[in-house]
Amino acid sequence: MKIVCFALATALSLACLGAAGLIHASTQANPANTEFGKLTTDSVSVRIGTKTFRIDLYDNPTAKDLLAKLPLALKANDYPGYDEKVVRLKAPLSMEGAPRGDEPLIPEVGDYEPGNWIAFYYGPIGYWPGKVPLGKIHASIEELLALPDDATVVIEAAK
Repeated sequence: MKIVCFALATALSLACLGAAGLIHASTQANPANTEFGKLTTDSVSVRIGTKTFRIDLYDNPTAKDLLAKLPLALKANDYPGYDEKVVRLKAPLSMEGAPRGDEPLIPEVGDYEPGNWIAFYYGPIGYWPGKVPLGKIHASIEELLALPDDATVVIEAAK
């Protein structure tokens, strides 16, 4: 009986830790990052203050819609409690054929449809419904973490 109780308590503890985002599952088997995460030759430039980063876009309708709406000048902010910076969009991106959700690879850029924002992921956040991968950002985790809150973000087609 003690062994059964211990096993049950351990399983419940792990489930609670996973729900709280303290346990991070591998993103390797994530369908959104295999189906929607194939790179194209398209890329965009993101300028925040004196820093410029390149994002290689994935081959999906959401990333193509972002490219069609450029240039954009928006504000970036920390998303409290998660390792991401978010940029609120004025108009939503296409969700044509989009997966139900995504667990972003790190570092990566994605669209979060329910919040109508683009997110720059610099740490694991887990799986969230409504997330769509947009592209691979060429920035270190430290560079993304250091981006100032309320900074102006200029996103334009790469030259």
